[in-house]
Amino acid sequence: MKRMSLLTVGCLVFVMVCGNALFAADKVGYINLQRLVNESEMGQAAKAEIMKLRQEKEQTAAAKLQEVNRLKEIINATDSKLSAAERREKLEAFQKAYKEYQRIVADAKEDIAKEDRQLVALILDKADGVLKKVAKKQKYAIILKDPNAVGYLDPEVDVTDEVLKELNKK
Repeated sequence: MKRMSLLTVGCLVFVMVCGNALFAADKVGYINLQRLVNESEMGQAAKAEIMKLRQEKEQTAAAKLQEVNRLKEIINATDSKLSAAERREKLEAFQKAYKEYQRIVADAKEDIAKEDRQLVALILDKADGVLKKVAKKQKYAIILKDPNAVGYLDPEVDVTDEVLKELNKK
């Protein structure tokens, strides 16, 4: 009986030692998604596209703001020869233009944020395949996409540069 338990303990120790040795051979890495988006060719092209969209939206908003300011100047003119009805009409036009301006600005922010999210998702989707390829090639068992979820990661396990190289080849 004692011999059986000794054999069992011996097998258990062997499995633990060998299991730990096998587990230690597997590599763990992480990828910095922000760097991937900012530094990849796709990410830089996406940024340029978003900047173009932002400029277009800003031009539209600036044109509406000019209209709002023009109406405001007419209303506030001290030597204005507007009748009460004309002044009320201009005030209503001003309020309507100002609401449109606010809507344009809000829509622009929403459109830009939506476009940004879509482009980032596209980049990350394409990078996912590259990430898997790099992981298999370099025999990584695990690659974390959120290194902030872990207390500490050695910078040497950052595979972002390798993924960027492969992603930019496509």
